[in-house]
Amino acid sequence: MLALAAAVVLAVASGAAADKIRTARGIGYDGEITGVGADGLIIVVAGETKKTVAMADISRVTADKYPDLAKAEDAWALGATKGDAKALQEAEKLYKGLMAKEGTPAWLRVLAQFRMFKVYADSGRVAEALDAYLEMLRASPALVGGMKLPSADPSAREANKEMLKKVDAALDGAGDKPFVGELKSFRAGLVLQEGSAEDVAKILQAALASEDPRIRQPAELKQLELLVTGGQVDKAASCLADYGKTLARMYPADVAYWRGRVCQEQKMYFEAALEFMRLPILYPTKDRARTAESLWRAGQTMEAAKAPKAEVVKVYSEAATGYAGTPGAESAKKELARLGSAK
Repeated sequence: MLALAAAVVLAVASGAAADKIRTARGIGYDGEITGVGADGLIIVVAGETKKTVAMADISRVTADKYPDLAKAEDAWALGATKGDAKALQEAEKLYKGLMAKEGTPAWLRVLAQFRMFKVYADSGRVAEALDAYLEMLRASPALVGGMKLPSADPSAREANKEMLKKVDAALDGAGDKPFVGELKSFRAGLVLQEGSAEDVAKILQAALASEDPRIRQPAELKQLELLVTGGQVDKAASCLADYGKTLARMYPADVAYWRGRVCQEQKMYFEAALEFMRLPILYPTKDRARTAESLWRAGQTMEAAKAPKAEVVKVYSEAATGYAGTPGAESAKKELARLGSAK
């Protein structure tokens, strides 16, 4: 009889434990997840004991109310530990589906964002990484401790402007909280790309001297832009000689474009055309407007280098037909009309 009673008690307790957290060390907590604590999820065990489990220690979370969570956690674990890209895609789909449901609790949203943050950051999905970072920050600033935001993409102009607004809102009234330094570093990169001339001038020199490549390298790109457009081509060439190779590891398309611009101004037309053609060949969809402009400039420098007309027309045609709607495509159409090969 006692054995039967004990079994019934265990069965009831098990049935009541709708949520489960497992740590990387194999420790398990069964109960009800009620929210987000200083650095992790809060679970009430046995109806009375509150326990905060650090997010970094959590290996798996399940909740009877959200059956897709178990599938998402399994897919994420497979992708994170085995490098299975398809599993990570499935995990992202499931996590986003859970977050889109009405009434999804904050703890589940934060868990999903915590899981996906590194995926977004490592794959260059900067806007999504920032959204994940900010959602975790709002739940508990301690959750983002030590997390590094990726560098903004200079070609993502509209996305960068939107991110700048979000970062400014997050910094408003934040004082000297621990996350402020990281957000300010990220903001510096955005301002260099999208800020006013006055704002850029204020931070450019400090950014160029930064030891953080996420701040220094966008500043180097901005410096190249200002030098070339300001007519200081020789100084731009000197900068490319100094740090162009290192900068190209992170921003190869941008460096090729500015090398092309420098060579064009220095009347090294053949070399300029080769640099400009790197964009449509190696990075055709990274920035359609920049690629179309590069094709147009490649045509211009090929003409200056006395290349065969048929080759020049081919390049202009690629810009006009492959990148319709961009300023570079319109410029290329005018050149085709001039050459009697209008598209």
